[in-house]
Amino acid sequence: MQTFLPHADFAATAHVLDQRRLGKQRVEVIQVLRGLTVPGYGWRHHPVVRMWMGYEEALVRYGLEICRRWCALGHNDTCAATLTSELLTAKGTDHPRSQPELAASGQLPPWLGDPALHLSHRSALIRKDPEFYGPIFPDVPADLPYVWPRSDRDTTPTPQAKHPPVP
Repeated sequence: MQTFLPHADFAATAHVLDQRRLGKQRVEVIQVLRGLTVPGYGWRHHPVVRMWMGYEEALVRYGLEICRRWCALGHNDTCAATLTSELLTAKGTDHPRSQPELAASGQLPPWLGDPALHLSHRSALIRKDPEFYGPIFPDVPADLPYVWPRSDRDTTPTPQAKHPPVP
């Protein structure tokens, strides 16, 4: 599971993703949102969920940009309505702000714009579809590991490794 962010700008990201990724991202954003807002939801401990913790409105804005691009390519979409209704239910936000509005109010995650994060996502996209993404990101190596930043609003304790007692 992943929210692909080869660019810091959500609309620019949506424009660079291939149709397969666009289609999957719509559903994965719903899963991430549920991981953040539904107690006991299965994905709640996944790194992609934790990186968006406290930034649910920004996550939904990302998802809406993905859905907008999906529709612009001629596809039908039901995910945008799901995202907005679930954000309203969970957070009381009935109209997610634009990315510039979120930035102006300090409601974008601090890792957005981190060159290492965006580079790692470009690399992952190249691994997913070298023929499509190789020409788009020609100078990006295909073997970079994912960068999983932790949200500055994540208050979940990090699990400690369990060690056997020392004899």
